[in-house]
Amino acid sequence: MLKEQRKHQRNPASGDVKIQTSLSGRAYTVSLRDISKGGAFLYSTHLPEQGESISFEILDEYGLRMIAGHGRIVRVTSRTLDSVIGFAIQFDKELDQAMLDYLWALQTEEVI
Repeated sequence: MLKEQRKHQRNPASGDVKIQTSLSGRAYTVSLRDISKGGAFLYSTHLPEQGESISFEILDEYGLRMIAGHGRIVRVTSRTLDSVIGFAIQFDKELDQAMLDYLWALQTEEVI
């Protein structure tokens, strides 16, 4: 999805996200790169199919669920020399602004 197509600004974020895909039914954990109210990009070498539905849980530093929801895969980035490996998801329901502020604050603390 091109930047111009996004409704919401994405900001850097870090942390673990547990996802379960509709096709394989398997659950696995991936890492956040960035997040907005409407979606996120996740680092992963396990790449689901574009258009696939997923369930997700954003985990805290102890592995406990902070946010849970559903979405679909809107972009898959496979191995290339100049890009990262992972996928973008669009959330079915927008995330709460207070939770986004918290996730962005965690990223800022890690950078400092």
